[in-house]
Amino acid sequence: MKLPGTATQAENIHIIMGKLDIQKGDLFLDIGCGSGAVSLAATRFTDRIYGIDLRPEAVEASRALVPGGTFLEGEAREILPHLPEIDRCFIGGTRGIDDFFPLLLHRAKPGCVIVADLARIGIASRTAALMKEAGIFQELLQINIFRGYNLAGDIALRPVNPIFMVVGRC
Repeated sequence: MKLPGTATQAENIHIIMGKLDIQKGDLFLDIGCGSGAVSLAATRFTDRIYGIDLRPEAVEASRALVPGGTFLEGEAREILPHLPEIDRCFIGGTRGIDDFFPLLLHRAKPGCVIVADLARIGIASRTAALMKEAGIFQELLQINIFRGYNLAGDIALRPVNPIFMVVGRC
């Protein structure tokens, strides 16, 4: 199912998983779960998967891809207070981040790793500022992926939209 928005590239998911360092038994939360691809990758490490998305079709897609997960439709700020404590969190959807980020921090266990994957530099800067204000900011990365294609009997490279990744640890 093709959902609106920027899909998380497979190569980027590998980087996300490396930064999250999910351990067996960790509770993983996917905010803006979209197609469920990041949650699916997290199932290699834990079976405690939760996801939140505003779009019913995204929740449906995530449930189909990760049937053992718990995927909830609605605003993160309304759902977060009702979730168990979180060990690892991926933020792929930032709508309302100013409202839900403090609630996320309240649900985060000590040592919780939060990785935000962002297509726009303005929201990357805002997310980094929120993490700095909370004293959890670790790093900001720009990730560029280029895909090869045939051109005049040779191979050329075409860029994929760059991604900004903001990493924090509680």
